[in-house]
Amino acid sequence: MRMVFRRRITPLMDLKLGLEYRDVALRPAHLQVSALSESEVLELIEALEAFAEPVNVTYKPRPLSSDPNDDLVLDVALNGEAEFIVTNNKKHFVPIANRFGIQVLSPAEMLFRLKMEETDANG
Repeated sequence: MRMVFRRRITPLMDLKLGLEYRDVALRPAHLQVSALSESEVLELIEALEAFAEPVNVTYKPRPLSSDPNDDLVLDVALNGEAEFIVTNNKKHFVPIANRFGIQVLSPAEMLFRLKMEETDANG
């Protein structure tokens, strides 16, 4: 989230994906693990939406994944011409994203990539 707020990365989002984020993040188990209140989680999601580039999903090659919720992410990535998808669920995304030339990175890989770019830029 800090990278988004610092405008180092620009998330892509449509309405369906935003609703899915809310559904998942507000599950009692996720709230408990995050140690955040429902209103704090909603605040974070709304901030993410404010920084996100809106995507109009018109192209939906289906089915892409065995999980329809993964298709929501892939729809936005394809229609928004994403450079990469950041996820801990790489095994579901890599085969499909590779077909469309989209890299799939774990959050740790994304942070490493940003650090390397920063190091290269600073000499």
